[in-house]
Amino acid sequence: MGDKESQPEDGGLYSHPRFWQGLLILAIFLNVYVILNSDLGLDAHVEGAYVETDEGWVLEWGDTRTEDPLASNPEDAKIVPEHNVKSEMIMPFAILGMILAILVATKSGLNRDTIIVLMLNPALIFSIGRGYAEYTYLGILAIAWVAWNLFKESEENRKWPRYIAITMASMLILSIWSLKMKIDPKELMLPLLGLVVIGCLIDRIPDEWLNPQKALFSGFGSGLLVIIVAGILGYGSFSVVMNEPVRFIQALPISIFGVIIVYGLVGMVLWPFARQTWEQMSETRDRMTGELSLFIGTMAGLIVTYVACLWAYESILWNSAWPWHMWTMGNNGRYITILAIPSYLLIQRVNKNLDWRKPMAVTGVLLILPISMAAGIHGQTYWTDDAAEILSTHMEDDEDFLFVHDAMLGMHYLYTFHTHIDDVNERNITGHWRAPNSNWQSELFADQPIEYRGDLSSVKWVVLAPGVEWGAPPEGWQSKTGMADFMNGGGEWQVWSQNQVFSTSET
Repeated sequence: MGDKESQPEDGGLYSHPRFWQGLLILAIFLNVYVILNSDLGLDAHVEGAYVETDEGWVLEWGDTRTEDPLASNPEDAKIVPEHNVKSEMIMPFAILGMILAILVATKSGLNRDTIIVLMLNPALIFSIGRGYAEYTYLGILAIAWVAWNLFKESEENRKWPRYIAITMASMLILSIWSLKMKIDPKELMLPLLGLVVIGCLIDRIPDEWLNPQKALFSGFGSGLLVIIVAGILGYGSFSVVMNEPVRFIQALPISIFGVIIVYGLVGMVLWPFARQTWEQMSETRDRMTGELSLFIGTMAGLIVTYVACLWAYESILWNSAWPWHMWTMGNNGRYITILAIPSYLLIQRVNKNLDWRKPMAVTGVLLILPISMAAGIHGQTYWTDDAAEILSTHMEDDEDFLFVHDAMLGMHYLYTFHTHIDDVNERNITGHWRAPNSNWQSELFADQPIEYRGDLSSVKWVVLAPGVEWGAPPEGWQSKTGMADFMNGGGEWQVWSQNQVFSTSET
């Protein structure tokens, strides 16, 4: 166990216990406030829309990655394992993950000040408010590191316990992949075997080969190489490495900057310790420090390359403006926060302590506070909530609606309606999405559905995002409008109905 708090330095307000008590109160307030007041994030709305079928769990309005880049298809839904979190459990699951991460950090020997800095992390405040599982992944990864270090004695009778420890650590790491990518755990048996073999080989690496500096860089290169090989083999979104190599190469340095520098060194406040830790890493001969550096480097390489692939792949999928797509989707850099606990442990191990009460460290904490407060106080809001309330009130059972929105995140926004329409499953309401340039007006009244697109013949409602206009709506259709606030882009949204449900005062 580490000290309860960093040792104070004389001569500054930042060294006074009440200063850190105030930061603790602020951290608790921001996290509680954002949990109570923020809407769920887009990914959480999608997660909550899975429904159970005889074959497994599916998104009943169609997958978010569509066959037609301009349209959805409710019939095109990938079956995923039964480990998805139900909609009412998304936020409790995220909160339990936060509690787990804090407990693991404390039991790992990190002091109270480090826990405060962890709770003030803007990306983690952003995540917990939106019901994302970053805290859960953070806790699981930290437990994986603890499991890796079990039974390290070299005696013959310790070999099997050591194999079990390596297997446990490998399973925990793969559980993050399974939860994030919605992969059936049964499909991970081969990767599990590969990780166990790699773990056993690492155990046999001579101590002198595990210089922490070299291990960190070697691990990063290994993680990067794994994703590139997966791309060459055509695995999922990683295939962009081969299909669009120029865009991937452009995305990679931006990902390194955003993930490592912005969300890592700045967001996790690692930069005040970076130089001293790096210099000490060249001199240490501690094997555990080398293994921890290898672990952090490998995971960082995997995350950076994954984010670069994600940006390149989805920019093509949505035909979004490049390179501005990376700015819009920059919050993907928050994935690096799962390395927060291992990173703090590395700094503490190399420097023999982790003192947050030094001027540079306090400066780093104060620099993130405005972002932390913005993330905690503003939270997530949507204009689609108000539009969904209209649909929820007026739609009849077994009716469909069409949502017209830009291709970027269009399907994700569609699933916010799934959350906010009351009893959407029991009422058998189906939502469709079309991009503005999909020729949706003609398709809406066509006799036959278009291949790879859902059937719009039952559509009685049309929701238009701000900036989308219906030039010549058919006679008899009525509309109701509202304004999106500035933080949601502004502009007027419209709900059109064929059912003559709006009074003159409402339209």
